[in-house]
Amino acid sequence: MNTSNDTANVRTVGDWLFGCVNFAVPDEAVVNIAMDRNFSVDTAASDVDRDSLRLMKADLFKWIVLGAGKVNNTSDTDNGWSHSEGGYTLSEYDKQLLMGEANAIYEELEPESVFGKKKIRMRSAGIMPAYRDLDGTPLPRKPL
Repeated sequence: MNTSNDTANVRTVGDWLFGCVNFAVPDEAVVNIAMDRNFSVDTAASDVDRDSLRLMKADLFKWIVLGAGKVNNTSDTDNGWSHSEGGYTLSEYDKQLLMGEANAIYEELEPESVFGKKKIRMRSAGIMPAYRDLDGTPLPRKPL
């Protein structure tokens, strides 16, 4: 039995969600995502069922896809110290990948939450010649 204090090693829902992406996400977004699923960001991730964690991950991806595609970096300097936070740019391909990952989770666990445009394909056979006028009278045909 380990007698050391293990509270520092507890991975929370917030930690888990922040670890799902490779760039900065506002704390408020993660808090709201967890709250929408009736969890606190301070809840131990091990106390949350796997499906709920996956749905929160899908919600985070959805938040990213529906947000801005470019976030600029910021930097501050003042008399010898400096601080900077990196930005990121998401291409349409990146957004499609995130949307696909989120929708795969939603399709499995919560089908009513699937989002994105449905693609409709239209096929044309070209312009068809008119053989009759509006009254139904046959139109004369010119030989080629």
